[in-house]
Amino acid sequence: MTDPVGVCSLPGPRAKNWVFLGPSGSGKSEIALNLAIRAAGDGGPPVHFFDMDQTKPLFRSREARDAVERSGAVFHSGFEFLDSPVLPDGVPGLLRDEGVRCFLDMGGSVNGARSLGQCLPDAGGLSRALYVVNLYRPFSDERSFLEDLSAITAAARLLAPCIVSNPNLGGETTIEDVKKGHGRLLEILERNSLSLAFLAVRASLLEAASAWADCPVEGLALRLSAG
Repeated sequence: MTDPVGVCSLPGPRAKNWVFLGPSGSGKSEIALNLAIRAAGDGGPPVHFFDMDQTKPLFRSREARDAVERSGAVFHSGFEFLDSPVLPDGVPGLLRDEGVRCFLDMGGSVNGARSLGQCLPDAGGLSRALYVVNLYRPFSDERSFLEDLSAITAAARLLAPCIVSNPNLGGETTIEDVKKGHGRLLEILERNSLSLAFLAVRASLLEAASAWADCPVEGLALRLSAG
């Protein structure tokens, strides 16, 4: 398959913060966890992972805290009050510290994104927003996707996010499902002049996806119990 859209660059010389945005159930937590754990073992600057979920979805990345800490990364999450997470301590300072890398798993709502916007007014040059899309998720038609993208990225005060394609139907996803969902998303991106960051698939499909996808492909080790 040929990728008809521009593949956006991932964090460059200055960028050191990865901000994962998207609606609940899009798979952003799995992707954020995988990339953070991988980065922690690459010999680069220290990695900090922030669970910034301000909503109550079916699962949270804090379920994988042990795996993150075993990788050598530092895991941050807010204390819970009546099961409503609050903003983790230390976010503003670490976002501006060019000696560390930060991976931020945002809640799947405008409120979650706004919590980032409150502490990121002048660190945007150090950050890259990645918006995760699974078109198999309910309410993920083109109009809903574009409306959610606009609202969430505006609340986070981050411009021009790169799109992460994460087409899946859960554990039974086949490579044909990936091809179909990814192809549909590429058509939407092309119509709306949006850029792709990479395609995400579970690890068992990585080889097959890499053989046909004309874009970067990331294989995921699934670490969460649902979503």
